[in-house]
Amino acid sequence: MNMQKISTNETASTFADRIKVLIQRVGSVTEIARMCGFSEGVVRSWRDGNTDPSRARCVTLAKTLGISLVWLVAGEGQIQVTDAMASGEDLPNAEASANRHRSKLRTAADTLHASGMAMDPNRLNTALRILQSELDLAESRLTLADNADMLADLYEILGPGGTDVDATAMVSFNQRLHERVKRGRQVVA
Repeated sequence: MNMQKISTNETASTFADRIKVLIQRVGSVTEIARMCGFSEGVVRSWRDGNTDPSRARCVTLAKTLGISLVWLVAGEGQIQVTDAMASGEDLPNAEASANRHRSKLRTAADTLHASGMAMDPNRLNTALRILQSELDLAESRLTLADNADMLADLYEILGPGGTDVDATAMVSFNQRLHERVKRGRQVVA
């Protein structure tokens, strides 16, 4: 994702204009919809100025895309830079890594769809909540987007409906996540 600072003097006076800016930065309506869990039709409706999102959806957009909620809702200020940009991390590598992780999730979803199976929303929601909780507890600056590969792994560990957990696999997952969080702290320090 190529998020950059843009000022309010750039044509982003309406919500639809700001959605268009985000579509340009992220790459497509489809990508925003997939990242945020919205339908493509909803994102297109915002882009076309037909509807505005709820507060909850604005918060989801801002958190998922790493942007300022104030800029998104009111068009004031600037789009915030991602943690990777703020820390001076090499953006092409960070961006390529995030794209690889998103690609892994997309491939898993496409494989499930092609095999006649659908992604289990309860299982995915459980995986998202567990991973976010683990990151919050570790006070990590890493985001869900930074850990899409871990999310895909966690989804596989959870059983149907997200209620049947393979304990051995979960221990291994927690160890890998702990190492990643530890590496993330070393990069910041």
